[in-house]
Amino acid sequence: MRLEFCKVEEANGLLNQLIEHHPHAIFLTDHDFRVKYYNKSFQVLTESSKGDILDHEFCEIMGCTQREKMLDRKEDLCSHCQLRDLLSGSNLSEVELIRDFVIKNQVKTKHLHIDAHRVVMDGHKYRLMVIDDRTVKNKID
Repeated sequence: MRLEFCKVEEANGLLNQLIEHHPHAIFLTDHDFRVKYYNKSFQVLTESSKGDILDHEFCEIMGCTQREKMLDRKEDLCSHCQLRDLLSGSNLSEVELIRDFVIKNQVKTKHLHIDAHRVVMDGHKYRLMVIDDRTVKNKID
């Protein structure tokens, strides 16, 4: 099925609604890895408020427990991190990440499947990230 739109605003409106109501967490980062857009599912995943998300890095928002251990002091970036590679536009387009995060002052192990997509808007390059939180699906009781 192909949708035809008379106006760009109609297409933008539909796209925004699809992203906002998508069950997976979705966010958009700039070249500095700072979140510029996110959907409601991302806010639920991170258990964060709007002020704690916009213009902050994903690892900072999620409270990645590896962040301080792997920080490259020269560049202020985590080195040797699959997520960092994914965000930077390396050869990776998806990653399975099982890692501890500090969320609401509690350490939580998350099993995340993350897909990355390159997006160009108004001449600026972004990374569109789609996260499937598989923590509950893979939890063994």
